[in-house]
Order: sequence, then C-alpha cells, then structure tokens
Amino acid sequence: MARQTTVKPSQHLQDVAKPVWDRILEHPYLKELKAGTLPIETFRFYVQQDWLYLQEFTRTAAIIAGRCPEPDLMKFLLDWVQPLVSMEYHFHKKHAAELELDFDRIDWQMNEANWAYTRHMLAAAHAGSTAEALAALLPCPCVYSHVGKVLSEGPRCPNPIYADWIDFYSPGPDGFRPRIVALEGVYNRLAATADEATLARCEQNYLISSRYEWWFWDTAYRRQTWPV
Repeated sequence: MARQTTVKPSQHLQDVAKPVWDRILEHPYLKELKAGTLPIETFRFYVQQDWLYLQEFTRTAAIIAGRCPEPDLMKFLLDWVQPLVSMEYHFHKKHAAELELDFDRIDWQMNEANWAYTRHMLAAAHAGSTAEALAALLPCPCVYSHVGKVLSEGPRCPNPIYADWIDFYSPGPDGFRPRIVALEGVYNRLAATADEATLARCEQNYLISSRYEWWFWDTAYRRQTWPV
C-alpha cells in the first residue's frame, strides 16, 4: 500500500536525511571554502575526485534510463543527463587551467570514498527499481543545491574561484535548481504508487548517498587516498 501523506515523497527523503545534511554544512571543508581560507591544493584534490565522480554519476543516470520501462521517463532521463556528457559548461572545465588540471589526460585515481559512493549508485541503478535508483542519485544534486544556497548567504567569499563555485551551485535564476525539481518530480510520480517496501529501500538509498556526500568532502579535506 502506498504511503498516505501530504508531504511530497522527495521532501520526505530530505527530511529523513536532514541530520546528515546539517553535519555536511558544519564540515570544515565548506566553512573554510566560504571563508576563502581552504588551501588551493585541497580544493584541487576535491575537483579531481569530483570529476571522476561525475563520470560515474552520468553513467548511473544513463543506466537508469536504459532500464526504465516507461518510454516517456526514459526519454526524460536521457535528455536530463545529456549536458553532463561533455561537461562543456561545468565549473570544473571553466577553471581547469587555473587549477592546472587536464581533464583529457586523467593521471589520478578515485579515492576510497569516491569509489564506494559511485559503486553504491551503480548498484542501485543495476539492481533496483527506477524509484530506488533515483533515490540513490538525487542526494548529489540536492545536497549541492542546498550547500550552494546556504553558502551564498552573507558576505561573498573573498577567493574568486571559491566564490564562483558557490555561485555555480546556488539556486539563482541561472542555476540548476529547475533541473533538480524536474528530477524530483519524476521520483514523486514513481513513489506515489510504490509499496512500503520499495519506499523503505528508497529512504535507505537516499540516506546512504547523503552520508557518502559528507564522506566525500571529508576525504577531500584530508586529501585522503587509499590507506594501502
């Protein structure tokens, strides 16, 4: 039996993950980024990891689309993920030269948090329903939009690169919030007819991905690679 509630399913997921999101906002990585004091090498390490992550995020979305039984949803998901294929207008491409990164010649590898997070998403995409897979995918854009909104409040970051990062993810008129709302709408549509067991797996996937978001920034802050 589907969950009876006036709260949108996507909002319910955010409510479940709120304690984790609060911890994310408290992380020194984001506090130092906002203050402009984050070491540039730490930020560079983060961008390296995030570039690799986004390749797997794109692949995950494409897998979800390919397994989706509804043709209209498959088309929507393929259209939604298309801008991520080239990353032409992404923050990382814009600042690659300043960060001395060549994304056409990757000479770095995923760290442990990145590997675990992306395998979690890919597993959900391959083995779960469309709703369960989207629940594992959604925290990334949703958390970044939330972080961008919070960090955009108050004085502007004095570091121009970090300020531009905040602008890129803040939900302004040119931001990517409409794309998130559209993706959440698909999840809401699917969750409205899902049974309790499916919704429970969706909650678990969303919460785990939110926890991985925290871990991703934590390992970037410490520039942590594999211990062995």
